[in-house]
Amino acid sequence: MCVSHHNIEQQAYHFAEQIRQYTKYRPLYIEFIGEGSFAFEQGEPLPANNPGVISKIVLADKEGNQYRIEPDELGLQFARGEIDYKEYLYQQKKENKQLIGLTLVLVAGFGITGWGFIALLL
Repeated sequence: MCVSHHNIEQQAYHFAEQIRQYTKYRPLYIEFIGEGSFAFEQGEPLPANNPGVISKIVLADKEGNQYRIEPDELGLQFARGEIDYKEYLYQQKKENKQLIGLTLVLVAGFGITGWGFIALLL
């Protein structure tokens, strides 16, 4: 089965472009999944020929601290200055825990349903 990653690439590209435009930090470069990185030049747009899926965007503040963020809504909130980096990391961990919890509930639900069908057949 072939799964298209085009929507994922487009969403990451869209958020990366918004982060580059609206950030209060200085964008340094973007990292691609397994494809290296692309350094930002002043005023230059993202490359039109996407070499891969964008995994991280690296931003720097005036003191030189670097922040690696993902191209998503939470990363955009951090780039705009709506949340600090500590809150960004906390929200990321919270979302990951919720995803793991949901996955476990779904697996348990399918397991119980399967067990129920087997019990009905026997």
